[in-house]
Amino acid sequence: MSTSMCFLIILLSFYVTAYARIHPLMHPAQNQPKNSSPDIVAKACEPSTEKDLCVTVLKTQSISDVNDLKQAAFVAIQTATGEASATSELIKAARKREENKEVVEDGIEEETLADCAMSYISLVEILGHASNALMNGPEKDVLNEVKEAMTTAELCDKSIAGGRKSPMVEEVAKKNENVRKLCSNALSVYNVYAAGH
Repeated sequence: MSTSMCFLIILLSFYVTAYARIHPLMHPAQNQPKNSSPDIVAKACEPSTEKDLCVTVLKTQSISDVNDLKQAAFVAIQTATGEASATSELIKAARKREENKEVVEDGIEEETLADCAMSYISLVEILGHASNALMNGPEKDVLNEVKEAMTTAELCDKSIAGGRKSPMVEEVAKKNENVRKLCSNALSVYNVYAAGH
């Protein structure tokens, strides 16, 4: 066997090995739930008003293993961010459908969705700042950012309460309530982490 053929076989084996590590169909272990320390999850979720939600978030996350309280806080904030982003996209899609209609059927619904859209643009950005601030350890910025995210979600609630309850607004209301719970959970988990430092 020639030297170039040996080199080609070695190069091909490296490629296959690397591909198997990153491609989920060839390496199904990557799609499995991550391991979370039960003691860390229990401690992080102890003060939460939504303990079941908290435990579910920390045990079924797919961001990274939860082996300490900082990771738990990061996962909780990232989960809230993900849900806020999904809610923002839902609102954008609903507004786009309304914009494509020749006649606006419900101006109050459009106003409610517009208010919530503005709130969610800010909310996603705020939670992103909280995640970035958490990388530096327990900081007052994280606490303030998560509280601000909760307040911003409440602005959408107020718009919903003042508008007509169409099916789309009801769906946004449910998603917004879930975002509020996830933000509250993130704040609770973060407070446990910060208290230990």
